[in-house]
Amino acid sequence: MDRKIKKIKLKNGFTLIELLVVIVIISILTYFFMKPIINRINAHKVEEETKKIYGLLQEGRMFAFTRKKELQFEIKTGTACLYDIDNTPIRCISLNLPFTPAAVKIDDRGVFESQTTISYIGEYESPTVDCIKISYIRIRMGKLQNGECILK
Repeated sequence: MDRKIKKIKLKNGFTLIELLVVIVIISILTYFFMKPIINRINAHKVEEETKKIYGLLQEGRMFAFTRKKELQFEIKTGTACLYDIDNTPIRCISLNLPFTPAAVKIDDRGVFESQTTISYIGEYESPTVDCIKISYIRIRMGKLQNGECILK
């Protein structure tokens, strides 16, 4: 009779090994479900920064045209700025992600004096837009593929 009581007592509850197996399984499932979500959040950050630069370029064109002033647009590490002809900052935005350095002049008619492409140069993958192509009279966003900005 003592043997039956001891066996019954030993079968109650979970062993440490069983708890560890459950924790490992939950951790693996969490990793596989969270990875796509984290990738999408990072892609959204790239899209947001690209749209901020695009908005600043459009604002610069309108400012130059309406006030009949020449401007300079520059992207340096961590910032994108509009400057007037005396190199006085008009508006700057901070950037949290790396983009190709660029400088382009905007004449008093809101026309860019050179064509250039600004693109994201970081490691996050699969954003919808990650580059901006500037022609003389247009600014368009696109997706960088094989080193070329494919317009959307």
